[in-house]
Amino acid sequence: MKMKSLSILFVLLSLTGCYGSGGGGSSSATIPAMASPADIPNKDAAAKNNEGVDHLVQGHYDVAAPLFKEAVGMKPDFAEAHFNLALALDGKGDHAGATEEFKKAKEFGGSNPKIAENAVLKKHLGM
Repeated sequence: MKMKSLSILFVLLSLTGCYGSGGGGSSSATIPAMASPADIPNKDAAAKNNEGVDHLVQGHYDVAAPLFKEAVGMKPDFAEAHFNLALALDGKGDHAGATEEFKKAKEFGGSNPKIAENAVLKKHLGM
C-alpha cells in the first residue's frame, strides 16, 4: 500500500512539474522579445507588436508571427516588430525567414544594442 501511494505521488509530482513549466515552451527569460517603444507614433502597430510579444514569450510562435507581420505591415521600419518576427520564425524553424527579418531589424534598429548585440541575430547574420 505504501509503495502504491508513493508511486501515485511521484506521478502527480511529475505531471505538476510538466504543467508548471509551460508545456515545454521557452520561458520569457530565454526569449528576448522587445516591447514597443513608448514614444512610437503608430499606436496600432505598437499594440499588435505588444500582443505578439505576449504570445512569443509563452512560445506561441504560430500566434505571434502573424501579429508581428501585421505590425510591420502598418509600420515597415518597425525594428522591434521585425526583430520579434525573426524570433517567432526562428522558433517555428523558419531560419531563412528569420534571417531576412533579422536583417531588417538590424537595418532599422542597428543603433539599439538590444537588437545589434543579440546573439541569435548575430548567429543568423554570421557575425
